[in-house]
Parts: sequence; C-alpha cells; structure tokens
Amino acid sequence: MKDASQRIRKLVLMAVMAAATAFPISLTAAQSPNKSDTNSTSPIPQNQNSDLEAMKADSKKMHVILNQMQTNLAFVTNTNDPLKHQFELEVEMWQMLLSQMDRRIEEMGRREHNPAP
Repeated sequence: MKDASQRIRKLVLMAVMAAATAFPISLTAAQSPNKSDTNSTSPIPQNQNSDLEAMKADSKKMHVILNQMQTNLAFVTNTNDPLKHQFELEVEMWQMLLSQMDRRIEEMGRREHNPAP
C-alpha cells in the first residue's frame, strides 16, 4: 500500500512539474511580440488573435480537468491523509492559475476590441 502511495505521489509530482514548466512557457510565447507582425498596419496582429483563441481553448480544457480533479478528490475518504491535503493544495493552486489566465484572456479580448490609439 505504501509503495502504491509513493508511486502515485511520484506520478502526480511529475505531472504537476510538467504542467508547471509548460504553462509559463506558453504564456511567455503568447506575450512575446512577433517580429513579422511589426510591419503590419492593423492595430492587432493576426498572431495575437490566434494566441487568444488558443488560450481560450486551453482554458476550457483546463477547467474541465480541474473539475475532474475536484470530483476525484471528493471520493477520497481519509481526511487526515497528507496526500489528500497535497491534492487539495494543488487543486487550489490550479484554481488560482486558471483565474489569472481567465483575467489575462479577458484583458486581451478587451484590447482586441478596443485598441489603443
């Protein structure tokens, strides 16, 4: 039983590390200006529009996964288990990150519709 718990803990840790390292890179890539778009006369580069759509799609998928995590967590019966507490903390962390991502998407959408002069 302890071996299975350690195996699950390692898998969860690897998944969180992979997601945590991939997430900031995708946000950085979405925010970095594209040199080919600087010559465009339109106020909003096409690349930014596709990045916004990609972020919206990612956000929807992440919300579905987060809901699944919360549902799975509800079925864990032992409330004193440190592993359950770790999962609770991770769910909370993902909620905060998704809220931040949703705010950025909303702000990018507003900038798209109301470009600065």
